[in-house]
Amino acid sequence: MDFLKIFFKNNSASNKRVLPKVETLKVVVVEFVEYGNYNFGQGLVRLLQKNSYFDVKYFTEPFDKNFLSLQGRHFFDLFDAGNKILQKLNADVVIWGYQEEANIRLNFQTANAYSDWDNVTCSILDSLYIPAEQFEHINFFPESLLNLIIGGIAVSISNQRIDLRHLKQKLLKNVITEFSTTGPQSDNKYMLSSCSMNIIGLVYLSYSEKEFASKNFTMVKELFQNAFLYKNQIMQNVHLGCIYKNLGQLYETALKNTITEGNTWVMYKEAISNYRLAQRHIDHYNYPYDYALISFKLAQLYFMYWNFIRDIDNLRIENLRIAIKYLKEAENTYTQVSFPELWSNIEGYLGRYLSLFGLHSKNNEISKYAIKSYKNQQSVYRKELYPVMWARIQENIANVYYNMGKLSKDKISLTEAVNYYESALKVYENKKMQKEITNVNNSIERVMRTFRSR
Repeated sequence: MDFLKIFFKNNSASNKRVLPKVETLKVVVVEFVEYGNYNFGQGLVRLLQKNSYFDVKYFTEPFDKNFLSLQGRHFFDLFDAGNKILQKLNADVVIWGYQEEANIRLNFQTANAYSDWDNVTCSILDSLYIPAEQFEHINFFPESLLNLIIGGIAVSISNQRIDLRHLKQKLLKNVITEFSTTGPQSDNKYMLSSCSMNIIGLVYLSYSEKEFASKNFTMVKELFQNAFLYKNQIMQNVHLGCIYKNLGQLYETALKNTITEGNTWVMYKEAISNYRLAQRHIDHYNYPYDYALISFKLAQLYFMYWNFIRDIDNLRIENLRIAIKYLKEAENTYTQVSFPELWSNIEGYLGRYLSLFGLHSKNNEISKYAIKSYKNQQSVYRKELYPVMWARIQENIANVYYNMGKLSKDKISLTEAVNYYESALKVYENKKMQKEITNVNNSIERVMRTFRSR
């Protein structure tokens, strides 16, 4: 903990930049399972209403609170109920509260909780435990605890939709002050709890991911590792899984920003290892959305690793095969009916990975599966609605047919390649997209040269 205090204090100067304020966030607090005769949800509403960033509403409609336990298959009910509340009240985030012994567990849900694949994300399962007694005297609620709750709200919101770096910056300044004035012997032990370290680590990672540096990596890693020091506080295995998941996000962020600490291979290994450990604690049966999101991230990592290793053919092929396996796992949860856009994106990735797998393994049967995946993608990106996207997929299919024809000296496949290129060309000509027109004409000429050589 001395390291954390010193590091936060030494880096406080770098957080002086003032960032612009954005739109007010719409927050809904759902009444907690009661502890004594107190309405803790109302108390939290009053606390959050003091913050100018939030427009806070209190959800009082009756509902069965049993599913808030996060146990078993109840998570489906929680997820569906939260989405209905978000849609009904046009809110940005729902705060769930649930009593577990002497604590109130808070969870944060947004409409795109599992659909933002490119940024650091906060799972609904990432929990924050607050001593229930703190809600009994709401006027004396500790500011440090309120900062943690606000931190949970901030990291649950997608960076893709709203830039909250200014809010996260302010929260981190408060944490710097807290760690500089308190320590392990302080009465504020909730700051040093496993769930608190996890949330602070997420805030720091989310805040710094766009300008990631070695010092950010070191700081966030220490926070998550310190969360593991308090394993005796962890109520359920799923919470342990969340910390592993967030460590995986840390290493993945470092790889994307080429912060490899001198050993890229180790960074890949750590990212993959932590995500796989997370899946051991967050099982597919009870928590399918978290499991599927991790599977998608694992697929991306294995594909990145496939690109990274270039001198061991068998290892490269195996990593590509594993990437496809994880994509198929994600496909089973992100279905066309429930997540049409995400499903179509997975089909696009599958098309790309399978086409490369078929090319490098010299197996046209695998390449045919790639074509099927691309056509699945087009069932969402239809020509009449998304002509340019549809045309780009046509190009991808044409590339697969070209590689099949070149590999097996099959003129039928080469003819199909020309047909698909020409259908894409018509769209580009209609849209007057000169660069795309040139590229497709060059591709057609390439196919014709191969055709004439047969």
